[in-house]
Amino acid sequence: MDGYQPFEATVTRSVSGWVWGNIVFGGLIGLAVDAISGGIYKLTPEQVSGSLAAAKAVFEKRADGIYVAVVLKPQADWIKIGQLQQ
Repeated sequence: MDGYQPFEATVTRSVSGWVWGNIVFGGLIGLAVDAISGGIYKLTPEQVSGSLAAAKAVFEKRADGIYVAVVLKPQADWIKIGQLQQ
């Protein structure tokens, strides 16, 4: 979302232990239903929660006393004193 920092999470899947019980009690039909619906897999972590954090300036203090700020959108009360060029 524009103006917010990115959020990333990794979800892994593995075969659920219920697959064996489904083969024994549900037969091939139960196994097929779970395979089609995705119930055959266990996802880790079970819940993913993220919060949107507003994009803020990143400041770096260098040895020569120069501060570098990188922002997506400057605030209205800031004063522009220079601009980097390629």
